Amino acid sequence: MPRFLAFVASIGLLTGPALAAAQARPMPASAPLPAARQFQPYRSQQGRFSVDFPPGTPQHAVKAIALQGGAASILHQTWVELNHSSVAYMVMYNDYPADYVDQAPEDVLASARSGAVDGKTVLSDRAITLNGVPGRAFTATDNDGWHYTVHQYLAGARLYQLIVVSEKNHPAADAEEFMRSFRIR
Repeated sequence: MPRFLAFVASIGLLTGPALAAAQARPMPASAPLPAARQFQPYRSQQGRFSVDFPPGTPQHAVKAIALQGGAASILHQTWVELNHSSVAYMVMYNDYPADYVDQAPEDVLASARSGAVDGKTVLSDRAITLNGVPGRAFTATDNDGWHYTVHQYLAGARLYQLIVVSEKNHPAADAEEFMRSFRIR
């Protein structure tokens, strides 16, 4: 399982740490990514969002995830991998049962973030909004030098997560452009 999929699976859960421990396949050494790319618009009718991905063919996965307390949800993932999987840009979303979001959105977001960064070093963490939708932005690194940039938004019972994962030798220069392009429809 690529490292970014192990990480994003963990942040789809409020308790997250179990899947975050999954190991990534080794990444081959290769040249750094170019600093500027032509991003491509992507729109998900079902997910009710749009975003600009770097060049590449978006991949999709849908899977059931177990939530704390025995509930379940369906996690929808769309991503583009670059540079032999050493950089990935991803949007994922899932709908929580009503009792999962009966607390303040900031508390739900903080809990999702806490599960995601378990075992990682948090570099930054702040509250954000997107057209009035509460969110959270954070960055983290792990012991292997992987860097994670995440924006989460809680729109009602739907949790949207934008993730850029990059291996230490292949920084993702366009992470902010990707994050700024995201729109909930």
